[in-house]
Amino acid sequence: MTRPVFIAKSALLCARGESPTTVANALWNGECSAGQRKLGERAFPYFGLPLDEADWMVRAEQAIRQVAGQLGPLPPETPLFIASSSFQIGHFEQLGAPFDLPAATASFSRQIGEWMNLSGANSSFSNACTSGFSALDAARSLIAASLIDDAIVLGVELANDSTLAGFAAMELLSRTTGRPFDTRRDGLVLGEAVAAVHLSAKPATWRIAGLRTGLDGFSTTGPNPDGSRIADVTVDCLKEAKLKAADIELIKLQAAGSPGTDLAEANALRTVFGQQMPPLISLKPGLGHTLGASGLAELSALLACLDADKIPATAGFSKVDPEIALFPKVERSTEHIERALLNLIGFGGGLASLIMERHG
Repeated sequence: MTRPVFIAKSALLCARGESPTTVANALWNGECSAGQRKLGERAFPYFGLPLDEADWMVRAEQAIRQVAGQLGPLPPETPLFIASSSFQIGHFEQLGAPFDLPAATASFSRQIGEWMNLSGANSSFSNACTSGFSALDAARSLIAASLIDDAIVLGVELANDSTLAGFAAMELLSRTTGRPFDTRRDGLVLGEAVAAVHLSAKPATWRIAGLRTGLDGFSTTGPNPDGSRIADVTVDCLKEAKLKAADIELIKLQAAGSPGTDLAEANALRTVFGQQMPPLISLKPGLGHTLGASGLAELSALLACLDADKIPATAGFSKVDPEIALFPKVERSTEHIERALLNLIGFGGGLASLIMERHG
């Protein structure tokens, strides 16, 4: 017998605002402007945090303390689960070599705990874009098994040149804007975010009805174009939640504007949902692709939208790709959503699907 797991509270700091509610309002109003980040002689659109501090570690402390403050007071023994694809690489870039790895990387997780006034068990997860949902899955599994009653799951992705250079070298970045599922899509637009959720065994508005992760070994950079493994993970998630495809009322897409991954996700959705396709939405054109923090940042933003019954339109989309033959919402709506599916597809083959359901 396992216990249900609920989201007691969420917190978010990203380019669109300093709380889930302000971010949801910005998305509702269609705000999607991005800044810019330079890499040598090139410049790319980039969704940076609204913080002016130049020192990387001081800036990180400011961001994490802001998010901790949104969560409110917590028992210091509350377990902390941290997700990131880059941790403090930006700090190392400012310091310059040499530095002691991997011990130096592990020290950042301890530092985060201190900033959040949490002295309990501390776990770190780093498996690219699915890091947030992997951390969420670990925390909710322990709560479901009655091993712990509460947990904080934190996603952290802060600016650094190494990440930007890696994606730029593989020609995966757009020079203009994110266009999910659009025929003109030409790559990702990266961004920063710090986001957190407080998971609890105590009933709250939203319950994690299902969460499944998986791997697609088709290639090191993207999923199988037929979407078969993505579909498998989604079906497993529906089974865990004891739901049918027709029960899902909204899908938060991974869709970031990547030519191959967008197509694979669309093929997977057709396999699972067929002619009963729920409304689709991508948040990345408004928030940026925040990599290891993206699952928690987009979850926090979406829950705030659903709590207000304000579903924003998807920015950046204007023309259907005939090969995809699906399109995200282009008009905002005030639908009341009871169940939503969130997809993540990560670099290196990581996959994750999460179903949120209103409680009571």
